[in-house]
Amino acid sequence: MHFACRLATLLVVGLAPVNSWAGEPLPRSVLIFDQSEPNSPWGSVFRAAFRSSLSAASAEPIAVYVETLDLGRFKGPQYEEPLRTFLREKYRGKPIGVIVPLGSAALKLLLRLRGELWSGVPVIFAAVDEAAATQSILPPEVTGSILRLPLRNAVVAARSLVPGLKRIALVGAPFERQPYFSHFKQELQDFRGDLEFVDLLGLPMEELRARVAALPDDAAIFYTAIYVDGAGITYVPREALRTVAEAANQPIVINAEPQIGYGGTGGFLAVADPVGQDAARRASRILKGERASDIPITMGDFARPVFDWRQLQRFGIDEKRLPRGSEIRFRPPSMWEQYRTPVMTALAVVLLQSAMIAWLLFERNRRRVAELESRRRLMEIAHMNRSATAGALSASIAHELNQPLGAILSNTEAAEMLLAQDPPSIDVVKEILADVRNADLRAGEIISRLRGLLTRAEFNLQNMDLNEAIHSVVQILGAEAKERSVVLTADQGQRALLVRGEPVHVQQVLLNLAMNGMDAMLNCVPGNRRLAFETALNGESEVEVSVTDTGTGIPKDKLKSIFDPFVTTKQKGMGLGLSIVRTIVETYGGRIWAENRIGGGAVFRFTLPLAKARPA
Repeated sequence: MHFACRLATLLVVGLAPVNSWAGEPLPRSVLIFDQSEPNSPWGSVFRAAFRSSLSAASAEPIAVYVETLDLGRFKGPQYEEPLRTFLREKYRGKPIGVIVPLGSAALKLLLRLRGELWSGVPVIFAAVDEAAATQSILPPEVTGSILRLPLRNAVVAARSLVPGLKRIALVGAPFERQPYFSHFKQELQDFRGDLEFVDLLGLPMEELRARVAALPDDAAIFYTAIYVDGAGITYVPREALRTVAEAANQPIVINAEPQIGYGGTGGFLAVADPVGQDAARRASRILKGERASDIPITMGDFARPVFDWRQLQRFGIDEKRLPRGSEIRFRPPSMWEQYRTPVMTALAVVLLQSAMIAWLLFERNRRRVAELESRRRLMEIAHMNRSATAGALSASIAHELNQPLGAILSNTEAAEMLLAQDPPSIDVVKEILADVRNADLRAGEIISRLRGLLTRAEFNLQNMDLNEAIHSVVQILGAEAKERSVVLTADQGQRALLVRGEPVHVQQVLLNLAMNGMDAMLNCVPGNRRLAFETALNGESEVEVSVTDTGTGIPKDKLKSIFDPFVTTKQKGMGLGLSIVRTIVETYGGRIWAENRIGGGAVFRFTLPLAKARPA
């Protein structure tokens, strides 16, 4: 049989007319001969895939003409003859380079029309079933791909959907009237021993709905296409499927991709995209000069197992029963799939915020540790500064202590002499003892002030009277000022000025400024050495303290940097005293600055926030 077909083919090739375009470039035009109706989704997808693939493969434009023949509803000589006349007149003067029949019926019709209308024009068939391709004796310059849609695919899909399958209800137009499925009638014989086929083909829609609603549990439905039902009512095939599915009580097997989503459960579906792409590749090769006869006819694998998740849920079908590699469509996206981007964005924001918070906490802790360390070192330096100040004042302090101690010794010797008299002078002794007590209190006060100055004070803010601090400093500096011929004055007024601070630190500020002023007056005439403390309210929230000297003043080049570390105007100074003063004042929320006086000397001013004032 195959040998006879091949021989007949060779004879036809030898007797066929010569291609009218032989030796000449083919016209850059393609005619798609589509057997489906104009609104067929499968045909629309095929044409879109064909056009896009053809355009991508060619740098020059190619005209594509389309004829949708609707051979599922129109056929026979009464249709073919006027169609022949129509096509002859329509394409008169429009040369065609390649013809692409889509479907077995379109291929058969084209082969009947080709000799008269497009003699020798290359043909590329697509979506032609295997039976149609082998039964036809193809003339020269014909190539294409065979679409395998065997009934076995529908049976495999039905068995995966219905455990213990025993019967399949056939729904659609009679097979001989369906261009894609006419071979199913012969293939039914292969399954007669295993399955019962319930013939519901060509029934009126109402009767069909009643039959599919009463099928047994071991049955499945195989839907092909309904163009016209048994009552003569016309349908769009997938809309007819929807109507059938609404009444069906068993899963529906389908075999075309456009039917998915219209009530069909699924099956091995013919996919149009790869069919169109394959036809476009063949057309591009032929338009570039390759002969159609040199391009082999192939068996295309254009069917994919595709199922509708909603129908699987409706009939309680386990997805594990489906053929391997099945695609499940219309499955609701999971929370992760639906909100992946916002979730990832929110997670990234949370992680970023967490990282920033952790970094800020780390930096805060590190800063706190650094501040504590800086404060500790400041306390040590401040204590060293106070110790150095006390050392500088040691001579005057020792001299000041010698006075009460000498008075105590003299009074004690006098008291012993008076007690040795007979009778002793008791009243005078009482007066001497009172002097001893006063001298002792004075010495104790001097030692207490010195001890307080040398104490390691912490930053323990408390309300303190600024005037009392100035009075204490004046007492400490009294002997030193007398030794240096410096006149100390304090203009404090009668009102107590309460500030927030540590008394020892405030005393250190005052002492450092005073010692700095007295050092600046070493080269001045003794009678012109004056150091003055003055306090005054600055608004209602702070108090201003000024320490004025009559020394040589501050060099202009160092006036702005006088409080910086290691900046000094003294030959043997280290430049830390005024830096410590500024640190203490700013720590307590104040400000400090220095100015030169017009008449000579300098004035240092600083402010401290007021606390609640006590009654004067």
